[in-house]
Amino acid sequence: MIPSIFKSRAVAVTAGAVALVVASSAGGAIAASMITSSDIQDNTIRSVDIRDGGVHENDLSSWVQGQLGRVLRVKSLGGSFTHSNPSVTMTPDGVNFGPYANGGTDGGSIVFNGLNGASLNAVKNLVYYARYTATGTTGGVGVPYLRVFLANDHDAIFSPNTQAPDPDTTEGPFHEWVATSGSWRYDDDAGFNPDESFADLITDHGSESITGIGISTGFSSGEDLQALLRWWQINGTTYTFGR
Repeated sequence: MIPSIFKSRAVAVTAGAVALVVASSAGGAIAASMITSSDIQDNTIRSVDIRDGGVHENDLSSWVQGQLGRVLRVKSLGGSFTHSNPSVTMTPDGVNFGPYANGGTDGGSIVFNGLNGASLNAVKNLVYYARYTATGTTGGVGVPYLRVFLANDHDAIFSPNTQAPDPDTTEGPFHEWVATSGSWRYDDDAGFNPDESFADLITDHGSESITGIGISTGFSSGEDLQALLRWWQINGTTYTFGR
């Protein structure tokens, strides 16, 4: 299953691919050579024009990979992906966090161990797609956040709620957070100090060794705090979650 954000992009199938599908679905009655890219106006083919079941996920895999890089499905937590406690679980829709009755004192994390031992400057891109909810509003503080854990008990943190000028933290809808294009803090999970750019973080601490990269919900704020992580891109590989 391709995550929803991929589906929305994949529907705009390239004209060449559509020509092949149309020719195939005609049962050979129409030669493929009769329909070419020049015969189809750009952006005119929609999902309603394609017979249900006529295009499968694997038909689009090469196109998706060309647009989005390598895509891997993660169906269980273990190996490269571990979880901090039983409150973090794999569901058919993604990785679920909580709910946490008290999001200020309770929480959990999913941790990627595939870059352990590498230096921080080995991190090229980190993007994640998730949503969160709570009873009432957390003022953005309950949002899922990302940390790179470093040797000697150091860490670097990306907090969506501290991104300037307009933090993207609305409760309810899914958000795509591009951490490596945002601002970070070092050894400052509580947020007492100003953020710095990822480039400056690498300049200051790029040689430090990674011991894990985690996405967490909780230990922040909110009643009945809960989150769902659909996918996570790490150095060009997109990991989609769900059983």
